[in-house]
Amino acid sequence: MSDVLVVGGGIIGLFCALELTKRGRKVTIIDAPDKYPPASWAGGGILSPLYAWRYCDAMTLLSVNAFSRYQKVLEECDSAGIPGCGSLLHGGGLWVETAEEDAALAFEWAQRWHIPVQAVLAHEQMEESAAGGGLLFPSLGNIRNPGVLRVLRAYLLRLGVRFESAIIRHVRPLNLGGEVGAADGRRWHSDAVVISAGHAAPGLLLSMGVTLPLFPAKGEMLLYHMQPGQVPAVMLTERGYLIPRHDGSVLVGSTLRRGDNTTYPTVAGRYQLERLAARLWPELASCSPAFHWAGVRPGCERDIPFIGSVPGTNGVFAAVGHYRNGLVAAPASAELLAQLITGEQTFVDPEPYSLSSVSPSSRSSSSFFNR
Repeated sequence: MSDVLVVGGGIIGLFCALELTKRGRKVTIIDAPDKYPPASWAGGGILSPLYAWRYCDAMTLLSVNAFSRYQKVLEECDSAGIPGCGSLLHGGGLWVETAEEDAALAFEWAQRWHIPVQAVLAHEQMEESAAGGGLLFPSLGNIRNPGVLRVLRAYLLRLGVRFESAIIRHVRPLNLGGEVGAADGRRWHSDAVVISAGHAAPGLLLSMGVTLPLFPAKGEMLLYHMQPGQVPAVMLTERGYLIPRHDGSVLVGSTLRRGDNTTYPTVAGRYQLERLAARLWPELASCSPAFHWAGVRPGCERDIPFIGSVPGTNGVFAAVGHYRNGLVAAPASAELLAQLITGEQTFVDPEPYSLSSVSPSSRSSSSFFNR
């Protein structure tokens, strides 16, 4: 029997398993990636919230040192002999198109959180860019998300974490911990259960009488094969973004369709992204994308996720609602949840992330889904 069952094997679930394993817990991850592909596989991997200064401090606390956190974990994986760690982080920086009052807010935010920043015109950063003025955050960057999922999974297997493939029908609280039930009739019991099931989490929480302001949000992306170095940094605008990879590939994203939990790419999405690509970088107008894919984000009405104990239970926890910030916030979110599960002193005040921070009347209402 495992000490902890983690329901969901995306980036949040993998990091939760890692943090708990380091604390001596035996962990089993139960996941159905064919039925529910992780949003973290489909994302772009920018290691910063988009326009981070527009978020509250509670989000910054989960994301401000994401690059160094990933760097440390990948060094651990590399030292353990896990192949493919060296090319996953791209430290070219993050350039953001912004001006006037918003730029002033960004400077103030960067100074308060000790993040280097400088004013840089788009064409100074990337000669072919069609964007305007903006700011460069040279210490930020991106990570190759499918690669980091593969590396983390391999590392966890080496550390003794078990993986079970199953479609989960329910999480049922017990006097201590809970029962996880699969569609094929299998059952698992543990003194602690973590729900980190992305956009599938609301249904599991609902079976325990908890409704949070969560929703699925479909996003589509394109990838172009270009020459290395043409896009030196992540190039972010209000319309969309370019994300470079070490091999010269460039991601263009993304669409956003609230309430859609399908994972197939669409013709309309491709046309929208191709138009976006040509606006962001005119050279892409004459290029054909190499790949087009879709994923489902775990949307949330507020700008921070829910992390903590599920109300009315003793040993059932959740880390849900990360929306577009799952990759950047995963290491810190997992550390916070592991500290709560093991009774340690938390590195941040856990109250802002608490599932109890939504009033009982709101938790049982469907009004969040109709806004």
